[in-house]
Amino acid sequence: MIIDRSNFLISLAATSLLLVSSQPLEAQKKQVEEEKKPWWDAPQPRFSKSELGGVFTGTIDMRGDVKVSNRTIFKAVAVRLGKGGAAGTMLFDTEMMRMACAVPDKPVMFNTYRDGLGGAGHWVGSPYLFTAESGPAWADEGGSFDDVRKGKKAGPLPRSWAHYRGLYRHGERVVFSYRINGTGILDMPWIEEVDGIKVFTRTMEIKPSESMLILRLCQTRDNSGSPTSVLLRNRATPGIEVAKKDDHWHLGIKPRKETIRLKLMIGSVPAAQSDRFLAAAGKVSPAETLSRSTAGGPPRHPNPLVTSGTIGKEKGPYVLDTITPPFDNPDKILFRFGGHDFFSNGDIAVCSIDGDVWRVSGIDQGLQKVTWRRYATGLFQPLGLKIVDDRVHVLGRDQITRLHDLNGSGEADFYECFNNGCRIGKHVHEYATGLETDPEGNFYYVKGHGANNEHAGTLLKVSPDGSEIEVVATGFRWPNGSGAGPDGELTVADQQGTWVPSSRVDLVRKGGFYGFMNAHHREKAPTSYDGPLCWIPHKVDNSCGGQTWNTSSKWGPFKGHMLHCSYGKCTLFLVLQENIGGVDQAGIYQFPFKFQSGGMRARFSPHDGQLYVSGLKGWQTSGAKDGCLQRVRYTGAKVVMPRSLNIHKNGIRIGFTQKVDRELAEDLDSWQIEQWNYQWTKRYGSKEYKVSNPSEVGHDKVEISSARLLEGGTEVFLEIRDLAPVMQMKIAFDLETIDGDEMIGALHNTIHALGPAL
Repeated sequence: MIIDRSNFLISLAATSLLLVSSQPLEAQKKQVEEEKKPWWDAPQPRFSKSELGGVFTGTIDMRGDVKVSNRTIFKAVAVRLGKGGAAGTMLFDTEMMRMACAVPDKPVMFNTYRDGLGGAGHWVGSPYLFTAESGPAWADEGGSFDDVRKGKKAGPLPRSWAHYRGLYRHGERVVFSYRINGTGILDMPWIEEVDGIKVFTRTMEIKPSESMLILRLCQTRDNSGSPTSVLLRNRATPGIEVAKKDDHWHLGIKPRKETIRLKLMIGSVPAAQSDRFLAAAGKVSPAETLSRSTAGGPPRHPNPLVTSGTIGKEKGPYVLDTITPPFDNPDKILFRFGGHDFFSNGDIAVCSIDGDVWRVSGIDQGLQKVTWRRYATGLFQPLGLKIVDDRVHVLGRDQITRLHDLNGSGEADFYECFNNGCRIGKHVHEYATGLETDPEGNFYYVKGHGANNEHAGTLLKVSPDGSEIEVVATGFRWPNGSGAGPDGELTVADQQGTWVPSSRVDLVRKGGFYGFMNAHHREKAPTSYDGPLCWIPHKVDNSCGGQTWNTSSKWGPFKGHMLHCSYGKCTLFLVLQENIGGVDQAGIYQFPFKFQSGGMRARFSPHDGQLYVSGLKGWQTSGAKDGCLQRVRYTGAKVVMPRSLNIHKNGIRIGFTQKVDRELAEDLDSWQIEQWNYQWTKRYGSKEYKVSNPSEVGHDKVEISSARLLEGGTEVFLEIRDLAPVMQMKIAFDLETIDGDEMIGALHNTIHALGPAL
């Protein structure tokens, strides 16, 4: 039944939502009493006490007695509504184009595991102001709501059916942009308070359509059983049909050649409050022109934060300069960094795992005035960032988001969904990490394992235009970093755990399987795996970060070398690679410094040629601070380190950056080599086992027959009889240069192949 009343169409199935308590007061009190603890009083992680920017993206559960088939929204955007975001929270499902629910007053409650970084376990609870059944919100061209996704029904709907384009930020308003069956739609939720009544409104701007559009709005009753009313806030519009079907209200829009605007309201109210509902709905403001919100709005964070950096005073070839984050700030924002890159003008974009992207300027020699401008907020635990053509691409668990500053305000106004093809679940290890590009412009990142879907524990490739995603390699447990070299090399670094005996750095080949059996993604379980470029003992690097390559001569004698970050030990390793007959292997050597937090990502600046490292403290690490952004600056002083490692049938050749004292180099007491293997099992990690007796825990000493300083004075050859492949070797040395500089340290390497005898 449709009732014409004043200037709006009233129907028990329309398109605007009234947020009024759907339960009598006594019923609400009883429900709260039945809970062990009121959900709004639950312990919360530190980041929840900060100013989150009005939007939060995550995996969010609908709790309580809500009657929906699947309470989990894997890619949910929670939007705070009303003035100051104080009136309520709405959840939008970016895979289903569904406004899933809304709650009054209270925000999202966060999982406290790892200080809120557990990935899932976030939730909203009763009372619900409205709910919508899980699954597609819009019908396909045939009028069907059937979920056609394969397997466990994870990931987005087919792009031809529903394509999430992203969201616009305009002041406190959020406008979602998507396409349904090729038709562009802008969709804005909001709450208006009228005469003490909270009215949830949904304003929509719909482009011309050649086919019928059908929207499943909400359930006809809320979780308490109260009926849901729906109103349309504009004069009767031809071609709009509302009907009740399958316990939901449906909105039908017939084909049309012009753009239309609708303002929708949904109210779940007891019958006794219906008159108040109608009176309040009649005073709701007219539908806004949403296209005006797509040109950029006023800055939401107009006051930048300013710090002074610290220039390293250490002696030596490499010193650490600190670009000091504004830890002490009025909004209590946390600074835990998971990726960074450089704008063409030298500014840095850096993302935090708490959902922010910051633009940092003042990156000069002295770092006396560093300005931090909050560029974007509310992203889903971003742990990778790449700038292409001065546009920030940031990697969250849910998608790659491309950020646009539409009006030059210094803040992103459009959060474009560049690619959301990844499947995700609720497991803590399903971080998406290390956004990189190859020379052809393809993007790469790695997904941790958790949910049993086709993307769990894989290296993923996204096409330059963002339209395609594919699996490159499988078998990763929880890789916290990856890398892309100048010649298209791809690396992944995994963490010790089940099926991962110790930390490892992989040089990845297409189609490879890298050991984690729960993510082999093969019809038949493999009985072997692709070996790493290098195993790393757990005590040396208990938790890996990302990799990068030095491609210039501005950073000392290591042009062409790969560098590896350690999250757990907050340090940096030089990777000494070689290829023997198509087989890659390497050793690592630690630089003599420590970052302030766990080393996540490293990039060389194209402006000054120095290395910049971003990091965070979110799980086990030796880091002292929440986060860090530091510059590893080459001073020009003499570098005294190994620079090459080569394995031969009859021994090991080690190159150094300086000429070595002959007497010490050829003294066997200057060298100590031991080796061991690991066991590849489903146990968590592996003990270290003798090569001579694979069942015995321990190391084998490797006997050195002779040590010879080679011509040129910078290389030493260690003659070793019966040298053979081994998973882990440690080469310790106590040397001096010809100038008397100490050279004491240890290489940790893996041997897969032996080169020709020397």
